[in-house]
Amino acid sequence: MKTLTAEYLATATMRLNTAATVAGNDPATALSTAYYAGLYAARAALHEHDISARSHRGTWHEFRNHFVLAGHVSVELATAMQRLQTAREQADYDAAEVAAADALRRRHGHRVHSAGSRRPRRRRVDHDAR
Repeated sequence: MKTLTAEYLATATMRLNTAATVAGNDPATALSTAYYAGLYAARAALHEHDISARSHRGTWHEFRNHFVLAGHVSVELATAMQRLQTAREQADYDAAEVAAADALRRRHGHRVHSAGSRRPRRRRVDHDAR
């Protein structure tokens, strides 16, 4: 394993442990920290294969191209990370209050809204049936 890969993984592990520790007292920080754990893990995987990106968006794009589309990582996990990024941005930039249970659910990839209820699924419309 490359030195920088190991450093990324160590940082990812540390941040994930921190997120779990602070979730009950500071859910917004836990949410943000859990997201960064995932980001560092993705960067570790990319770095080990000599792939780099300059931004969060670039990291996730490269990760999806090289690991998800190749079948090494599940689509569900990649989607959960994308949702976690959105929730992290909301918590960090909008100063959103997130309930502790919501932070943990989001950390595990479930889409939960401020009231704690899941958004109703959109009905699929069959355009040919009209």
